[in-house]
Order: sequence, then structure tokens, then C-alpha cells
Amino acid sequence: MRVVHIVHGKANPNGHNGISRVVYYLNREEKSLGIDSEIWGLVDDARKHYSHARDSNVVVECFPRVRLPIGRHEIIERLIAQKNEIDLVHFHMIWFYDKNIIARALKRAGIPYIITTHGTYSKPHAMTGRRWLARLLYERAYLNGATEIHAITQDEAEKLMAYGYHGPTFTAPNGIALDEVPDARHGDVFGALPSVGMSRFIWIGVKRADKNLEALIRAVALLPEMLRAQFVIHLLGPNYKNNEADYRALAEDLGVGRNFVFGGAVYNQEKYDALESADVHLLPSVSEVFSLAMLDAMACAKPCLVSTGCGYGPWEKDDFFLSFAPTPKGIAEGIEKMLARRNDWPQMGRNARAVIERDLNWPAIARTMVDNYARIVAA
Repeated sequence: MRVVHIVHGKANPNGHNGISRVVYYLNREEKSLGIDSEIWGLVDDARKHYSHARDSNVVVECFPRVRLPIGRHEIIERLIAQKNEIDLVHFHMIWFYDKNIIARALKRAGIPYIITTHGTYSKPHAMTGRRWLARLLYERAYLNGATEIHAITQDEAEKLMAYGYHGPTFTAPNGIALDEVPDARHGDVFGALPSVGMSRFIWIGVKRADKNLEALIRAVALLPEMLRAQFVIHLLGPNYKNNEADYRALAEDLGVGRNFVFGGAVYNQEKYDALESADVHLLPSVSEVFSLAMLDAMACAKPCLVSTGCGYGPWEKDDFFLSFAPTPKGIAEGIEKMLARRNDWPQMGRNARAVIERDLNWPAIARTMVDNYARIVAA
């Protein structure tokens, strides 16, 4: 079976773009299962096709962007020329209009395609501003042209229906490759805590508004001083549109500046050292299906505090996380409950690692994906 993944960029697994990381490891594991899996990337500065060897495991076929529905497009010409050899095209592109032009060409050529929506259309901002206009003009047409859609959670599948998708879906979660996580990790990269007995929480991501960091800061301000004195939260990640200045100012205005430590982006060994140096991973997003940052924390055997909109409900009985409503009041209650379970954190961390090893790893998820590919192609 030959499957072509189409993505924006070169599928760099080490940057801050989670979709690129997902596509890289999915491609690698599908090939290990005997699938002729390829990545075709639309690259902003490409002028003609070229092959980019990301490493010994993954090669990305790079093509120029498809910005207009007229003229010659190398990626479309190649797809059409090889249509009898391609069983399925798997899109991982959101918002870019290129995908609509390519998808229409696939429909005309009779090449089936599926889409992984990566949780994007289930987020509140998907129905606002220019994204609302994109929904009306072309996003729903793109979704409804697919043979099927891969949703990461059942909740995402239901929200796709609310967005305007009317076709079939299948679900498979995100995962992590255990060989991504270094065995040797340093647990002292942040230095000493302000006082003995304090705990260190950690959040890793891009400091965008949809990450709900404002609600997190307001949540900490709701807690009594006795509880605030028990923890500090490290917020690590790229400073999107200089949002960090606003978050710092808000924390100071609310009198909780000493509860937050801001840091820049961390990748690879530095990221895993930061996780190893923390006690609890925190994810307050309103909607963020299977955050890779949380999977990284789980692989490092860290207990997790996560909002109800992030997709971990099916693993509630495994007791590695506490969930909360993504509001200031809900987050504050979650922090208080997690602090009360301090003695359970080591076992919760071991439980988290066990879930990764059993369910949320790319070899297991790739098998689910391949089974669904075979079902779709056979139909």
C-alpha cells in the first residue's frame, strides 16, 4: 500500500510545530510496518521539486506552494501522473488554501484522500475572525470532500460535525516515540526553589492566547496565600507576538508574580531536562487534543494536571492525571487537589509512563492507522 502524506514544510520533528512531529513519526512507523509511506511537503521558498533527507529514516519530497488555482503545479502534476500507484493521500494541512486546490485535483483524478484535522477545528478560535470566513468559503468544502477524517479524540469527531463536516470519521490518538526521550535526563536545571518544600509545576508550549495562560494566572490569584506559597510554575516556550509581556504584567498586577517563572523555547535534551526537573506537568488549554508536551511529560513519568478539553478522559482510571474545567475557578480547584495528592505523585508518574508504553506510542498508533488505511482503500 502506498500512502502520501501532504504537509506544510519539511516535517521537522524537533521544532515547536506539533503537526510536523506527528507526521515525521507516523511516516517512520508506517514504513516499519511495510507501508510505502511518503511525505510530500509544500515549502514556502521552494521553486521546484527536490528531496530533503531529514535523516536516515525519513525523506521529504519538497514542492513549491500551490497558491492559485491556475497555472502548473508540480505536486499536482506528479500526483496525477502517479495516480495508479497511489492508494491514498493523507492531508495534514489546516487553513492553507493550497490543500483545497490539491484536493479538488485529487477528486477529479479519482484519488481518495483523508484528513487528520489535528484538533484545529474543535478550538474556539476556529469560529472567529478570518477563520470563520474561511469556514464559510472553503474549509467545510475541503473536509466534506474527504473519503474519511481522522479525529484524534471522539470529542473532536463530534465537534467536527458542529463545524459542518457530514462524513465518516475514525479516531486514533497522538503518541510519542520512546526513542525520542533520552534515558539520561538532568533534574536540576532550574536551580534551587525559593523555599524548602515548594513544588515546581511546568507548562511547555507557544505562548498564544488559545493556550489559556491568562486563565491560569487568574486561577493562581484565586488561591489562598497558604497554597500559593507551595508552588511555582515555569512557563516555557516561544514568545508569540510578545504575549509574555502581557502575562508578566497580569501576574504582577494580581500579586502572583513570584509564582511564575518565564522562559524561552526548549527542545530536545533541554526540553526533557526541564521536564525531569519539574514535579507536575500542567495543561490549562480550553481545547488541545493530545498535546505532545503532555505526552513528553508522561514519558518522563510526571503526574499531569490537564483541562477536560484535552482528550484524556478514556484513561481516567489509570490515575496519572487530575482534570479541571478550563476556567480560573476550575484551574484553581485542580491545583488545590493536586497539591493535596503530593504523596501520590511518584505513583501517578509511573502510571503515566505505563500508559505511554502500553497505548500512546507511535508503533501502536501506526498499527491503528494502517488498519484504517486498509479498510478505507478496500471500500
